[in-house]
Amino acid sequence: MSAKNLRIATWNVASNQNYEAIAAKIAELDVDMCALQEVALDPAVGLPVLFGRGQANTSAYCWYFAPALVPAEVYHGTGQYFGLALASRIPLSRTAAFQLGPPGTGSVVHVENEPRILQVAALPLDRPVFIGNTHLATAGDWSLSAVRRSQAGKIAGMLKPLATQGTVILCGDFNAEPSSSDLVAIKQALPYFHASDRGTFGEEYGRAPIDFFWSSVPLDVTISVFPADGLSDHGIVVATVDGIGSGA
Repeated sequence: MSAKNLRIATWNVASNQNYEAIAAKIAELDVDMCALQEVALDPAVGLPVLFGRGQANTSAYCWYFAPALVPAEVYHGTGQYFGLALASRIPLSRTAAFQLGPPGTGSVVHVENEPRILQVAALPLDRPVFIGNTHLATAGDWSLSAVRRSQAGKIAGMLKPLATQGTVILCGDFNAEPSSSDLVAIKQALPYFHASDRGTFGEEYGRAPIDFFWSSVPLDVTISVFPADGLSDHGIVVATVDGIGSGA
């Protein structure tokens, strides 16, 4: 990271457990921090890699994993944990995760009712910067969702007070476009969004993006979307933020 620029990515990795390839792609894009969604983690296989026992470009990143689903809840009984992660080459001293609902029932029977979470980290910069990571409920046919609106409201309630302490940047797969009425609560708490001008998901590139960023203050941001090269059905969305401060 330069003294003035911060490169943050948001990327739904679609349960791909090739962490070395994922980290190599993040490093290739020169990303300081990547907010990852749909992270499937088999501790026996994944932890050695996430703890830096993989290739050099893998160990360059610290991984901060937060489960939304425990093995009994994960599809097909795979024995994996499932949730969000931050891959960061900026060491993070403080992270937290919060439940967004709906409540877990012991097994996931409908994807819209899958429990979701918010992950938050504080960056050790010259002035306070907080990074959020989330993945909101999905509904068929890109329809509106009361579950998603509830999750957005909970995120807004948690991040709005934090925005009085410093700059908040929320990354994620929102499963809705920035103008969606499901996301109004987030827009009220974090008034500025930063998105590409094209779709970010699979074969839906003609649609509005669903992977993007919100911020509590106006930022000088350049948005780029990069192909995942077979690693995911989502593009990698990178925000280059100018003038946000230097690292510790």
